[in-house]
Amino acid sequence: MDATTAVPVWHTSAIARLVWGGTLSAVPRRVLRRLGRPTGLAVATLRVLGVRHLAQAALTLRRPTPAVLTVGAAADGLHALTAVALAGVDRRQRRLALLDTAIAGGWMLLDLGAARHPRRWTGRRTRLRGLGQVRSGRGGRR
Repeated sequence: MDATTAVPVWHTSAIARLVWGGTLSAVPRRVLRRLGRPTGLAVATLRVLGVRHLAQAALTLRRPTPAVLTVGAAADGLHALTAVALAGVDRRQRRLALLDTAIAGGWMLLDLGAARHPRRWTGRRTRLRGLGQVRSGRGGRR
């Protein structure tokens, strides 16, 4: 992919989050059967978590500003901390909680990187189709 067609990392991450959130919301028992025990509480928790991912992805896609990305990263960081706490107190859920920690931590790092260094995380330039403009860190027209 060349610099004029590079897809921003936050965009790819948000699309992946949409898929993950939709999966958690629609088929939580299937996810749990593969990774842990599908208790009633775990199914309800995954559905709520899926809705949170869907909302965060929609907001990120709608308004991908550094502030939105930072708040999203904070939500993912809090999510990772609560999953670590769950792993510490519930031995039966430990494997699933640690996997969830890794996923939330990965999204947190992606969003923080994109918020702090937007040029590094979006490729060098993104062409705005039909407008003849190029967005880059230098902010000029082409």
